[in-house]
Amino acid sequence: MAAFKRIGVFAIALGNLTRRRYRTLSLALLIALLSFVLSGGSLLAFSLINGVRSMSNRLGADVLLVPRGYEQTVTGALLRGEPSAFYFDGDLAARLMAEAGIEKASPQIFIASFDSPHCSLPIQIIGFEPATDFLIQPWLSKKLPQGLPDGEVVVGSGISASAGEKLMFFNHAYRVAARLERTGMGFDTSVFMNRRTVETAYGDYLSVGGEPIPNGSGAVSSIAVKVQAGFPVEDFTRSIRYGYRTEGVGVILPQSMIGSISRNLNLLIAVIVTLVAFLWLLSVAVLAIVFMVTLNERKREFGIFRALGADQQRLRAIILTEASLLSLLGSLSGAALLCILFFPFSPLIALSVTMPYLLPAPGALALLLGGGVFASFITGPVASLRAARNIGRLTRLGLIREGA
Repeated sequence: MAAFKRIGVFAIALGNLTRRRYRTLSLALLIALLSFVLSGGSLLAFSLINGVRSMSNRLGADVLLVPRGYEQTVTGALLRGEPSAFYFDGDLAARLMAEAGIEKASPQIFIASFDSPHCSLPIQIIGFEPATDFLIQPWLSKKLPQGLPDGEVVVGSGISASAGEKLMFFNHAYRVAARLERTGMGFDTSVFMNRRTVETAYGDYLSVGGEPIPNGSGAVSSIAVKVQAGFPVEDFTRSIRYGYRTEGVGVILPQSMIGSISRNLNLLIAVIVTLVAFLWLLSVAVLAIVFMVTLNERKREFGIFRALGADQQRLRAIILTEASLLSLLGSLSGAALLCILFFPFSPLIALSVTMPYLLPAPGALALLLGGGVFASFITGPVASLRAARNIGRLTRLGLIREGA
């Protein structure tokens, strides 16, 4: 007599899922959605946290001095790279940079390029003084031993131009000398020039119809200030606000700005966590109901398994294996869909959000994706526990009778 081939739990579970393809694909789709939301929500939250942390660590100014009334405009330029232009005159800037309590002061001038045949792209152009700068050059992906030459530019990481290529602004071509590292701020979509180059760009800007600077030659848009150690920042800002109250000088405290962003970020993350937790619980509840209903319909099938010698542990193992395979299919599909949609469009997401945005390092990305896959994977086995326990409690005769 030929020996019977013993069929393993995995083969039985896989066969059951294959025979019920519509139900299998429907439940896998639910878990795929859960995996997509869990992993995507985690990536979004950590990218925002990473962006705020990067901004806090690398935005080295204690105070930004800007024309009064343009504080929100400067914030938009810093955080999102929104093209803008605002100025105060050079004499006022010189007096501000000579104030007591300043360790470092570096002026910038902003020019907004426009969408026209005269420019490669509409972006924020920022002119800076390389000799005094402490905000921009620390982000360079490679050092420039000779500094930034006249007629050359540094581009943010979000601009698709490599060193050696040329960009045109106001009918003038500028060679790209270097790129910045990813900052998660508006610097990623900005172009940087030294002071002499930006003055040339401004002349070209006027020649193609740009509006003249209202405060004339030598004007600056903002001054980044590092206050001397031991000199309270509050005392410095109070002195500026009081001493220049009639001259239209506004004060921005970057750390206060970061604190405000952090509060908004905490609220956003709380909403994301709440939605993800709700979706996970809803998925567990839906899957639990589906498993209970389908297993009640399959009692005769499990009764036959018992009659053929399967014990209660084997029946539970079949149910849990089915749930695990279902969860594995769904969670991996959701993660794959996320990778297809999220990473290619990450630059667009960075431009769309109103907060600093910076993807975590590759190792952290792998952990976040793995965590999302694992959290969605355990949904199926957790949801099937009650059904497996109930099936295991019934006797062979009870299973056959109830399934008849």
